[in-house]
Amino acid sequence: MSDRAIGPAVQHLLGRLDAIGARLEKQDGALALLGLGSVGLDVWRADRFSDLDFFVIAEAETAVCLREDLSWLASVETLSFAHRNTADGWKVLFADGIFGEFAVFSPEQLANIPFQPGRIIWSREGFDVKTLKPTRQAVPTDFTWTVSEALTCIYVGLCRFRRGEVLASHRMIQGHALDLVLTLMWASHEGEQRGDPFNPSRRVELIWPDRRAWLRQACAGYGQSIEAAQILLTELYRFGPLPKPLLAAIEALLAAPDLKDEDAAL
Repeated sequence: MSDRAIGPAVQHLLGRLDAIGARLEKQDGALALLGLGSVGLDVWRADRFSDLDFFVIAEAETAVCLREDLSWLASVETLSFAHRNTADGWKVLFADGIFGEFAVFSPEQLANIPFQPGRIIWSREGFDVKTLKPTRQAVPTDFTWTVSEALTCIYVGLCRFRRGEVLASHRMIQGHALDLVLTLMWASHEGEQRGDPFNPSRRVELIWPDRRAWLRQACAGYGQSIEAAQILLTELYRFGPLPKPLLAAIEALLAAPDLKDEDAAL
């Protein structure tokens, strides 16, 4: 792929993907290579910090072989590290510094895998590329459910904080609850830029550069869950009236004194 607007680092990244496609073409039973994310349809997002995210589609027996033995990939460029993170996929680091995440599926498996549309890098002649389109559609955000779920995460997180479980509280409020609030923000966003349906924290600073101060408060850090909960609660008011009983319970926890260490039942 050639584009004068794409810098050398990205050209190198995309060239690696093309080379993987050329190697798969020589592999009996290999059917297609699908680039995803910033090496897929969103190449405009790629930069020197991007990695290779791709699916290999192969006949069932070949798919097993490609998962179990990475010599086919190492023949493109030496692998300095490889970690099998799922039954179907790997995370790898090439010797030249390119990092990749990929999975190998048969066409039958792919039909049950949730993923965003990708860019066809290579396909075997005669292979039906229509099967490379995701069949599991993203479920529209249910605002009522998401608001209530975020509130319950805030409530549970505050209970844990008051009990003295500071780390668990941090993850519940500044992790789960924040992700749910970000999901609501993406769902109400009217711009052309789309979020990552699998990770609402992606590209937040790009779309809302004016919200950096808000983000510093929403994920203020260890021991700052009370402040973060208050910020998230204020944001949730934007998405409709909040259930009064749960809201009252949350406000009581926000106002409650911290437990002493000897009183905490961990």
